Amino acid sequence: MAITDAAEYLSAQDIATITGVHVATVWEWARQPGFPTAFRISAKATRWRRSEFDAWIETKRATG
Repeated sequence: MAITDAAEYLSAQDIATITGVHVATVWEWARQPGFPTAFRISAKATRWRRSEFDAWIETKRATG
């Protein structure tokens, strides 16, 4: 899978910055059901689709 627009994808650090939590918390969320599925772009890089993360955030806001 080629990444054509980096703005469409988020790293764990990006998600931590957006949500105001530590990167370790992002990885904890990633192990929970319902969190968007990540994919590896290289041996040491994992990304989440921005659209899926945004939808997850909206679900969390809606449910309190």
